[in-house]
Amino acid sequence: MKTKNILAALLLMISTSLMADNYLTITYSGSDQHISLPTVKRISFEDNNVKVTTTDGVHTYPISVVEKIYFTDSPDAIKALPEQEENLTYKNGTLAVKGDGFLRIFSTNGTLVSIANVKEGANVSLDNLPSGVYIVSMGGKTIKVRK
Repeated sequence: MKTKNILAALLLMISTSLMADNYLTITYSGSDQHISLPTVKRISFEDNNVKVTTTDGVHTYPISVVEKIYFTDSPDAIKALPEQEENLTYKNGTLAVKGDGFLRIFSTNGTLVSIANVKEGANVSLDNLPSGVYIVSMGGKTIKVRK
C-alpha cells in the first residue's frame, strides 16, 4: 500500500511539473474520464480503488476496471496506434529509443533531471547521472530504470 501511495504522489508531482499536460485521463471499462489537471489535489490507491481528489470532490474508480492512467494536453488528443507507439529499452547504461519525441527522465522524488527531443534509433547514455532509480517517459511509454 505504501508503494502505491508513493507512486501516486510521484505521478501527481510529475503532472504538475509538466503543465503542458492539462488533463489526467483514466481509461476504465472501455471509456475515458478526463480530469482537468489544475483541479487535481491528490491521487491515492485505497480499498482496491483509485481515488482522485479534486477541487470538485472525490472520483473513485475500482482498480479491477482501470486500464490505464495517463496525462494529455487535450481530451480530444489523437492516440498513437500500437504499431506507432514509442518504445524504450534500457541495457548496459544506455536507453535505446524506437520512435521520435520528447524523452523525460525523472528522479524518484519527481524532479525532472533530463529532457531531450530524440529521433528514431537514438541511444541515450545515462553515464552523467548518479547511481539510483529513475522514471523514463516518452510518448505513452514509461519505464523504471535502475542505474
